[in-house]
Amino acid sequence: FYGILSEDYILRAEELNMTIDQVVTLASLIEKEAKSADFTKVSAVFHNRLDAGMPLQSDATIQYLLGEKKLVFTSDELATESPYNTYKNTGLPLGPICNPGRAAIEAALYPDEAYRRGKYLYFCLKEPESGELAFAKTLEEHNENIARYRALWVEADQKQGQ
Repeated sequence: FYGILSEDYILRAEELNMTIDQVVTLASLIEKEAKSADFTKVSAVFHNRLDAGMPLQSDATIQYLLGEKKLVFTSDELATESPYNTYKNTGLPLGPICNPGRAAIEAALYPDEAYRRGKYLYFCLKEPESGELAFAKTLEEHNENIARYRALWVEADQKQGQ
């Protein structure tokens, strides 16, 4: 970790008003939510949500706290009491949910500026096999994306026996 953590990273974290622990926690969410090609875009969404005081609503944190790798959660599962539940709690979870790699740490520090300026607030999985994500600026667009792709998530969970 300290071989990756440079003085530039520490200074950048300070520019973002984040501690290194917060950067690592955010990077862990990014690591679990996306393929590396989308890391900076997911980071931008999370930064935008943090700035807006919105819950992060990361499914990766729900998977972590429930110990289940699935794509569709019940309302009871999403209401689970935990400092890791980013559906119930605003801000970052209590700590990292995995050991993030360099690319996720860099994404946490350097989110996609076009997505930051564009005020993207949402993303969801398009289809499980590719890991490609659909990004949205509004809740209406996000809900349309969910309606479009949800059947694929249910099918993937069924294949895994969830």
